[in-house]
Amino acid sequence: MRILMLSAEVAPFATVGGLSQVLYFLSQSLLKGDHDVRIFTPFHGKIQQKKYRTKILIKDFKIPAQTPIVKTTPYIECKLRIYKTKKPIVYFLENREYYTLRENVFGYGDDHMRFYLMCRGCLEWLLLQKQQNKWFPEVIHVHDWHAAYFIELARKEKRYAQLLESIPILFSVHNFRYQGNMDFSFLPPTTRDRGTEKLAGMFEKKLQHQNALLRGILHADWINTVSPTHAIEVLDAQYGEGLEKVLQRKRAILSGVINGLDTHTFDPSHDPLIGKKYSLTTLEKRRENKKILQKEFGLEEDPNKPLLAFLGRIDKQKGLHLILEILEQLLQETNIQFVILGGGDQQLANEFRLLAQKYPKRIGTHLYANFKLPHKIFAGADMILMPSMFEPGGIVALEALRYGCVPVVRKTGGLSDTVKDFDPAQKTGNGFSFVAPTSTALLIACIRALETYRNTKLWTTVITNAMETDFSWDTSMKEYVKLYKKIIEIRKRQLSPNPNPAFVELK
Repeated sequence: MRILMLSAEVAPFATVGGLSQVLYFLSQSLLKGDHDVRIFTPFHGKIQQKKYRTKILIKDFKIPAQTPIVKTTPYIECKLRIYKTKKPIVYFLENREYYTLRENVFGYGDDHMRFYLMCRGCLEWLLLQKQQNKWFPEVIHVHDWHAAYFIELARKEKRYAQLLESIPILFSVHNFRYQGNMDFSFLPPTTRDRGTEKLAGMFEKKLQHQNALLRGILHADWINTVSPTHAIEVLDAQYGEGLEKVLQRKRAILSGVINGLDTHTFDPSHDPLIGKKYSLTTLEKRRENKKILQKEFGLEEDPNKPLLAFLGRIDKQKGLHLILEILEQLLQETNIQFVILGGGDQQLANEFRLLAQKYPKRIGTHLYANFKLPHKIFAGADMILMPSMFEPGGIVALEALRYGCVPVVRKTGGLSDTVKDFDPAQKTGNGFSFVAPTSTALLIACIRALETYRNTKLWTTVITNAMETDFSWDTSMKEYVKLYKKIIEIRKRQLSPNPNPAFVELK
């Protein structure tokens, strides 16, 4: 299958957040599945040109700033570069003003213009590809609001509509909160974009006030997000970020695919960042990693004491207030130890500092970011607490499972899809979960986990189930391939001479 991906960032060339990693690992897995994947992205200033050698494919690449094209239409002077040293092939849109001379990938007042240009550039390149009878995609996969302009232009502009009429477009939304180059929630409801007016040109002021994410949702052939449960959650006002009514209308073409895990980096049998490498056949080595972790955090070195952990951003969205409400009670009534890693809300962080002072050999804190310690925590802690208020994907749970660090999670978003409650009778499940966003529900889940921990044989079963869970990118890739095939078939049926009304309604 020929697949084109469009994204504002792609690892390893330009990495800011998780989006770039998704592009990298998904494309690599698709290549392993014998699919022909290509990526279109800006040539950002932070890309190391000596490390990633590119060639100029089109030296004089003029991009129209708006359509229809008339005598007064402004053009943006660009170049198109190609990277072919390693697959996938990547096409870079180069422009000094909007990309090359910028130090960062995001965070500029004209980001809406910069990524509108990216989308126009991709469409113009596809026009040339078709005219020259060169490589052309069977499906186009665009990511987040930066690439959403592409969808509306492809479906509504005459210059591109016929070119891409038969090509389905999948729109992946990794975070519904980010909808464009402004916070649309601050606008009065009467002035918010409804996606009904024509998309503005690159230099028109109203472009910034047009909700790119909304428009992508309105015109995509299919919308997907980072987990099946989150795809249901966003239909509700609590999670929909103001788009829930539109998403409710589009629910027939809305689904979720769990992001995969980098199983090479997160592999306890080969991880250079942990003290003792181990696998399912050498689980006893986890005890050594536990003592190493206890020493690192200044705790009593006793591998028999249950060690609970939290790592991530310290704020209420992650449920840290719930942990604070139960932690002292657990310390008084059980023999647990607790470590916490991460930065964020200073008021919450100070609460943990005070508890650490009160229980110096039982609580360890590292209240700022660190990229090595997570591996040590996964390899040494017995349980990871994730009582999140909402958690679209929940990648930390996947990383913990890989190391046999048992998750205790609230059933929300991706955590619902990845962590299955342990059933001691059936010996199934890879963690412990609760539903209500309360400290009482978290406490009950922790007690269940601690009681299971006391039974060594049962606890080994939980760890084994956790480590055997397959959330590799190859698994996610197969789900995406199913989705690509599905929307290709739907698009064919929609364009047939006498389409079934059921397929017409999906438009």
